[in-house]
Amino acid sequence: MGMTYCAYHTHTNFSDGADSMEDMVLAAIALGMPALGISDHSDTPCDPSYCMKTSEYPAYLAEMNRLKEKYADRITLLRGLELDYHSDPAITKELDYFLGSVHYLLFDERVYAIDHAADIQKDCVAREFGGDWMAFSQCYFDTLVDHVRKNKPTIVGHFDVITKFSLIDEDNPTYRKMATRALEEVLAVTPVVEVNTGAISRRWRDRPYPADFLLRRIYELGGQVVLGADTHAVGTMDCAFPLAVQRMKEAGFSHMLTLWPDGFREQAI
Repeated sequence: MGMTYCAYHTHTNFSDGADSMEDMVLAAIALGMPALGISDHSDTPCDPSYCMKTSEYPAYLAEMNRLKEKYADRITLLRGLELDYHSDPAITKELDYFLGSVHYLLFDERVYAIDHAADIQKDCVAREFGGDWMAFSQCYFDTLVDHVRKNKPTIVGHFDVITKFSLIDEDNPTYRKMATRALEEVLAVTPVVEVNTGAISRRWRDRPYPADFLLRRIYELGGQVVLGADTHAVGTMDCAFPLAVQRMKEAGFSHMLTLWPDGFREQAI
């Protein structure tokens, strides 16, 4: 019998997911998942195209509560959110957990959705950083560190998502130094980082975030990891989870964390 997985980075049609919350829950049940976290995008006023509106939060919470009760004998459902740096964190008080992620860099009225398209990244680097990819990377990591320090998320989301389009030289010593320093600062606040397979399902990458050198550093510093498919549809609920677990093992981990209403638990891998 294979390993059972839980997933904590899940989007529904409350934000930019393709399927309903109930369909996602049913897909997780069909896969034999004992627990599932729903984590739609928080309201980001800088770009309302992909996220929930604040006015929709009550309906979002009500639907999670309904499904949590309806399927209580089949799966444990956790109420979550993917909180962006540019969102109001007040909603997180009513949740079981939340991911802390950065999707945007803002400069006055200029908004760059840095993980949405390669051309957006290129435009941001050209216009705001004079073509300097390392300066762009430093700005992203500084923003993520600030986000984690201010909001103290349960889980750090897609730590190095700026590498999604393979435009950054991850072997560059300057990049590795800044990424490692940011990781160390993040882990001092939130020692749980997701191993995110979302870019694999979208065919942008053949490996999960974080990069292997960062995953090893998480292990060395005593940090912990959880699985997250960053799924936006029922067909990618557990995308590349075996590969993600293999990467964890190669970094030194003997277990990962799963999240339950009473907190984190260790699961041997």
